Amino acid sequence: MQGVDHSLPIILMDHQPSHLEEPVGQGVDLQLSGHTHAGQLFPIRLITSRIFEDDWGYLRKGNFQLIVSSGYGTWGPPIRVGNTPEIVDITMTFNH
Repeated sequence: MQGVDHSLPIILMDHQPSHLEEPVGQGVDLQLSGHTHAGQLFPIRLITSRIFEDDWGYLRKGNFQLIVSSGYGTWGPPIRVGNTPEIVDITMTFNH
C-alpha cells in the first residue's frame, strides 16, 4: 500500500472476509468484515464455514486480526434461524 504510514494502525473494512492473504501481505493490523450472516439460516453455516477461513468471530494470524460479525439483519427471506445475531462493539487502544 503505497503512501500508507505503517507506523500507525492499519484498519480495513471489507464486506467479505475472503482472500485474507491480501490484507496480511499488505500489513493490515485489523480487518472488520460481515457478509456471511454466520449462515443466517441453519444449515447454511456449514457451507459458509467451508467458504471462509473465518465466517464468524475472531481470528488472529501473526499481527493480523480479523473480526467477522454475523450482523443483525437478513438477506433474502426476513428470518434468522440457528445463529446468533449481533452488533459488535469494539474498543481499541493504541500504545505509542
